[in-house]
Amino acid sequence: MVTSALRDENPLLPFLWIGLTIILLAADFLAGPFIQFPITYLIPVALASWYNGRRWGLGYAILLPCIRLFFNVALWTVPWTLLEASINCLIRITVFSLFAVLIDKTARQSRQLAKEVNMLSGLLPICAFCKKIRDDKNQWQPIELYISQKTEASFSHGFCSDCVEKTLWSLSQKTMSR
Repeated sequence: MVTSALRDENPLLPFLWIGLTIILLAADFLAGPFIQFPITYLIPVALASWYNGRRWGLGYAILLPCIRLFFNVALWTVPWTLLEASINCLIRITVFSLFAVLIDKTARQSRQLAKEVNMLSGLLPICAFCKKIRDDKNQWQPIELYISQKTEASFSHGFCSDCVEKTLWSLSQKTMSR
């Protein structure tokens, strides 16, 4: 609910991720080629995936390692070869992409779960006599059918002690009156 509201209310979130990414890239560049913290790249990948979806997360997952590769090739003098730096870049892209997909999937499931909880926790219009529930299409359904369609719940029927007592008392009264 919070993530969905934040996402809907603030279309400027991509600019926040871009700013955060620029700060991380600047820190990475200033740290030089021998101090590496690629795990910090997971922060914008995760935030972009969670709040803006898989495409944004995958974009960051590909862009950040490629920029690091550019630093290695064009801006720094490093003891490793272009092949080694490229393989390292591909490994990072793979790991970050998998991370972005998992974060996006978790975010979608979280939003869906919040929506279902919201739907089931609200007020339900229910008939005072027959206990049927009015659905979204203004149709009246038995409560068991409505809940089993909206959730994973299934029902088994029985009698509570009060109803058993009332029913037995009512049956005994009918039998005596005959």
